[in-house]
Amino acid sequence: MNIEFPEISKRLLAAGGAALIALAALSACSAGEDASGGDTGAEETQVEEAAEGGAEEAPAGGDGTSPESPLPAGSTVEITDWSLTGSAVELDATDAVMGANEFNTEPAAGNQFALVTIDGTYNGAETGTLWLDATFGIWADGTFYDSVDCLNVVENNIMDTAEVSPGSSASGSSCVEIPTGAETYLLYFEDVWSLDGTKHFVEIG
Repeated sequence: MNIEFPEISKRLLAAGGAALIALAALSACSAGEDASGGDTGAEETQVEEAAEGGAEEAPAGGDGTSPESPLPAGSTVEITDWSLTGSAVELDATDAVMGANEFNTEPAAGNQFALVTIDGTYNGAETGTLWLDATFGIWADGTFYDSVDCLNVVENNIMDTAEVSPGSSASGSSCVEIPTGAETYLLYFEDVWSLDGTKHFVEIG
């Protein structure tokens, strides 16, 4: 018996030590998981806060349905079967317009000529002609000035654009007579065939 007690004691001590080591290991793992979980939660919170902050800082663009909420300059609008973009708008283009043709007439007193270039892609099923399907002009301080009212000839005249097939593009320019010194100028598009008078407003870059 004297020989067995030390052996049993050793085994008990070894078993107890193993248990203590295992318990310590479990405790360490639990502590690590808690720490890791805490860090992950903090990181997720920071990401969410950053995302929310970014959303708040992003500027809200207009929808183009009124002069008070115009689309950004260069935006494309859908008019009937066309996707249209004002690719260039020169508000003070009187000299360029007058120089395009010797028979062009000067603007009325207090007015000037703007020069607008429109790019369009035809999305219809048959054929389309840019200047027949859509109209455009400049809104200045509450008044609409349509391109069809300016009969002067300009380079790349929109009236010369040809009929195009589905998926094809056309581009043309027109003058618009507008008042000099208006506080606000906006480009607008209108569906010629629409009966509701819907217009789309776009800022001029």
